[in-house]
Amino acid sequence: MAVSTGLIEMTEVEAGLYLHFSPPVYYSVSNPHDPAAVRGARARREDFRMWQNELPSADADLRLTLARLRRSTGHGDGYITSAIFAHQRLEELPRLKLLQRRLVHLDLHRLKAIDGVLNKIDASVTAHMAVIDEELTDFLTPTRANQNLPTPGEIRKKLNAIIQTLDTSVSEKDDPLPDPRDHFEVGFEGDRAYITVETDAATGLEIDIRVRKHAAANNMSLVDAYNDLMRGEGNTSVTLNIYRAHDVEDAPGWMSDVGYINPTFTDELAAKATRIRDMDELKDKMVKGYATPEDIKAVIIGFDGGCSEADCSCPGHRTQMEHRVNHADGGPTTAANMAAFCPTHHNVKTDGRMTYIIDPHTREKYLLYEDGTYVISEPRGPLSLKERRWLQTVGQRMHNRRERVRKESQDRRNLEKRAGLSTPPPTEDDPPPF
Repeated sequence: MAVSTGLIEMTEVEAGLYLHFSPPVYYSVSNPHDPAAVRGARARREDFRMWQNELPSADADLRLTLARLRRSTGHGDGYITSAIFAHQRLEELPRLKLLQRRLVHLDLHRLKAIDGVLNKIDASVTAHMAVIDEELTDFLTPTRANQNLPTPGEIRKKLNAIIQTLDTSVSEKDDPLPDPRDHFEVGFEGDRAYITVETDAATGLEIDIRVRKHAAANNMSLVDAYNDLMRGEGNTSVTLNIYRAHDVEDAPGWMSDVGYINPTFTDELAAKATRIRDMDELKDKMVKGYATPEDIKAVIIGFDGGCSEADCSCPGHRTQMEHRVNHADGGPTTAANMAAFCPTHHNVKTDGRMTYIIDPHTREKYLLYEDGTYVISEPRGPLSLKERRWLQTVGQRMHNRRERVRKESQDRRNLEKRAGLSTPPPTEDDPPPF
């Protein structure tokens, strides 16, 4: 039996749950007013139930399990194995599992992304896993109606940032292999050549910015711009912005497209900085002209992280600065009236197919489309309220953990003294111990 709720056909159970809970906040993939979202939620729920019910026990024969699920699902061994591992990982994240059982908002791609990153952490350190569970659950809990769900890539970046605050002995990269060395190689195939360069993140970002800036200035392709620069026939100047909380000890850094980077590498980059600017002092800066100066642009990218359109992965340094209230209509050139959009979505707004408003407190964007639909896009940059709260929480947790370890060590030392297990230092009259 099905009942009608608006334009959406729901089963009787689904309608009862919706009417009972009346969710005031939800991700757009769970929008009860969107027919496609309702159908997608059903598919995710059935897929989640299937894998949860098919998880093998600890003593089960994996080969037989794979053979049976191959026949039943039509998927290959690699897909099935990664699905099993992703669902087994939820057993180590009880808070996230409880949230997923309630919302079923994470599809298999996102669950696999979580498992893939957590392969690098020592899951036997329960204190670390508890922090990851708490922070990840908070990150994946909606706070507004029709909020955009973080992409698998954004989830990976967030997890890597959390891990870097707990264990800097592992790489912030997802590759389980040891970090490769810098690498340069040129290969040839017929009349084509292929250049492969592997270097640190800051240098890679600098190259990307230089090539794109030269291409835009001379109206040429990226390949022609790269060739020009390599031949010494072009010249560009670039500014790399590394964001870092100044009030959090050993805070990780953040770079456009790269995401969070470990504190050690951040220290190395900070030592090379030619200028340090306080973003809080610039957030209210306003200029009269239309063009956005570099410092205001840095604030906007620091807030938004990348393109403000939901699900767009364009990084901040490739975006354009967009006036919410058009400059010609009196809109000021200041961070409060501006947002970062990639060229494609900038044109969508310019053409009138989309408009938006900015929450002045959270910087969330309410994107309103000409077909009457809307979505809430969360800011992803290090200056956004949610990211700053997260860093503060982690900083406090790190400080408390160090204080606790120090106290435990001091208690242990006092216990050793009382038990006569410590040897007092020699007096000046004592002979040397040899």
